[in-house]
Amino acid sequence: MKIINNLYRIDTPLTNAASAPGKSGAPAAGTADQAIRLSELSSQLHQLESRLSSEPGFDAARVDQIKAAIRDGSYHVNPDAVADKVIQSIRELSGIKSHPGNA
Repeated sequence: MKIINNLYRIDTPLTNAASAPGKSGAPAAGTADQAIRLSELSSQLHQLESRLSSEPGFDAARVDQIKAAIRDGSYHVNPDAVADKVIQSIRELSGIKSHPGNA
């Protein structure tokens, strides 16, 4: 039996001692001859999870400051900076390299 889910993929068939050739009906104490390999995506997710767990969480006080500034009308948005970031994100997502003269 192979087990596959979104996070882990076990490529080695899982067997019990009774179904293994040449084995007695008793369950094996250890299965050192079987190996479990994680898929590449699973390994990448594990690495990402490790990195994110070491990052500090979000700053709740800063979020509250921004919320208050939005409520009282003192929060100002620089539309040029927002437009530049949107264009940069689109370029990154589409794989377009920015030219030296373009931001």
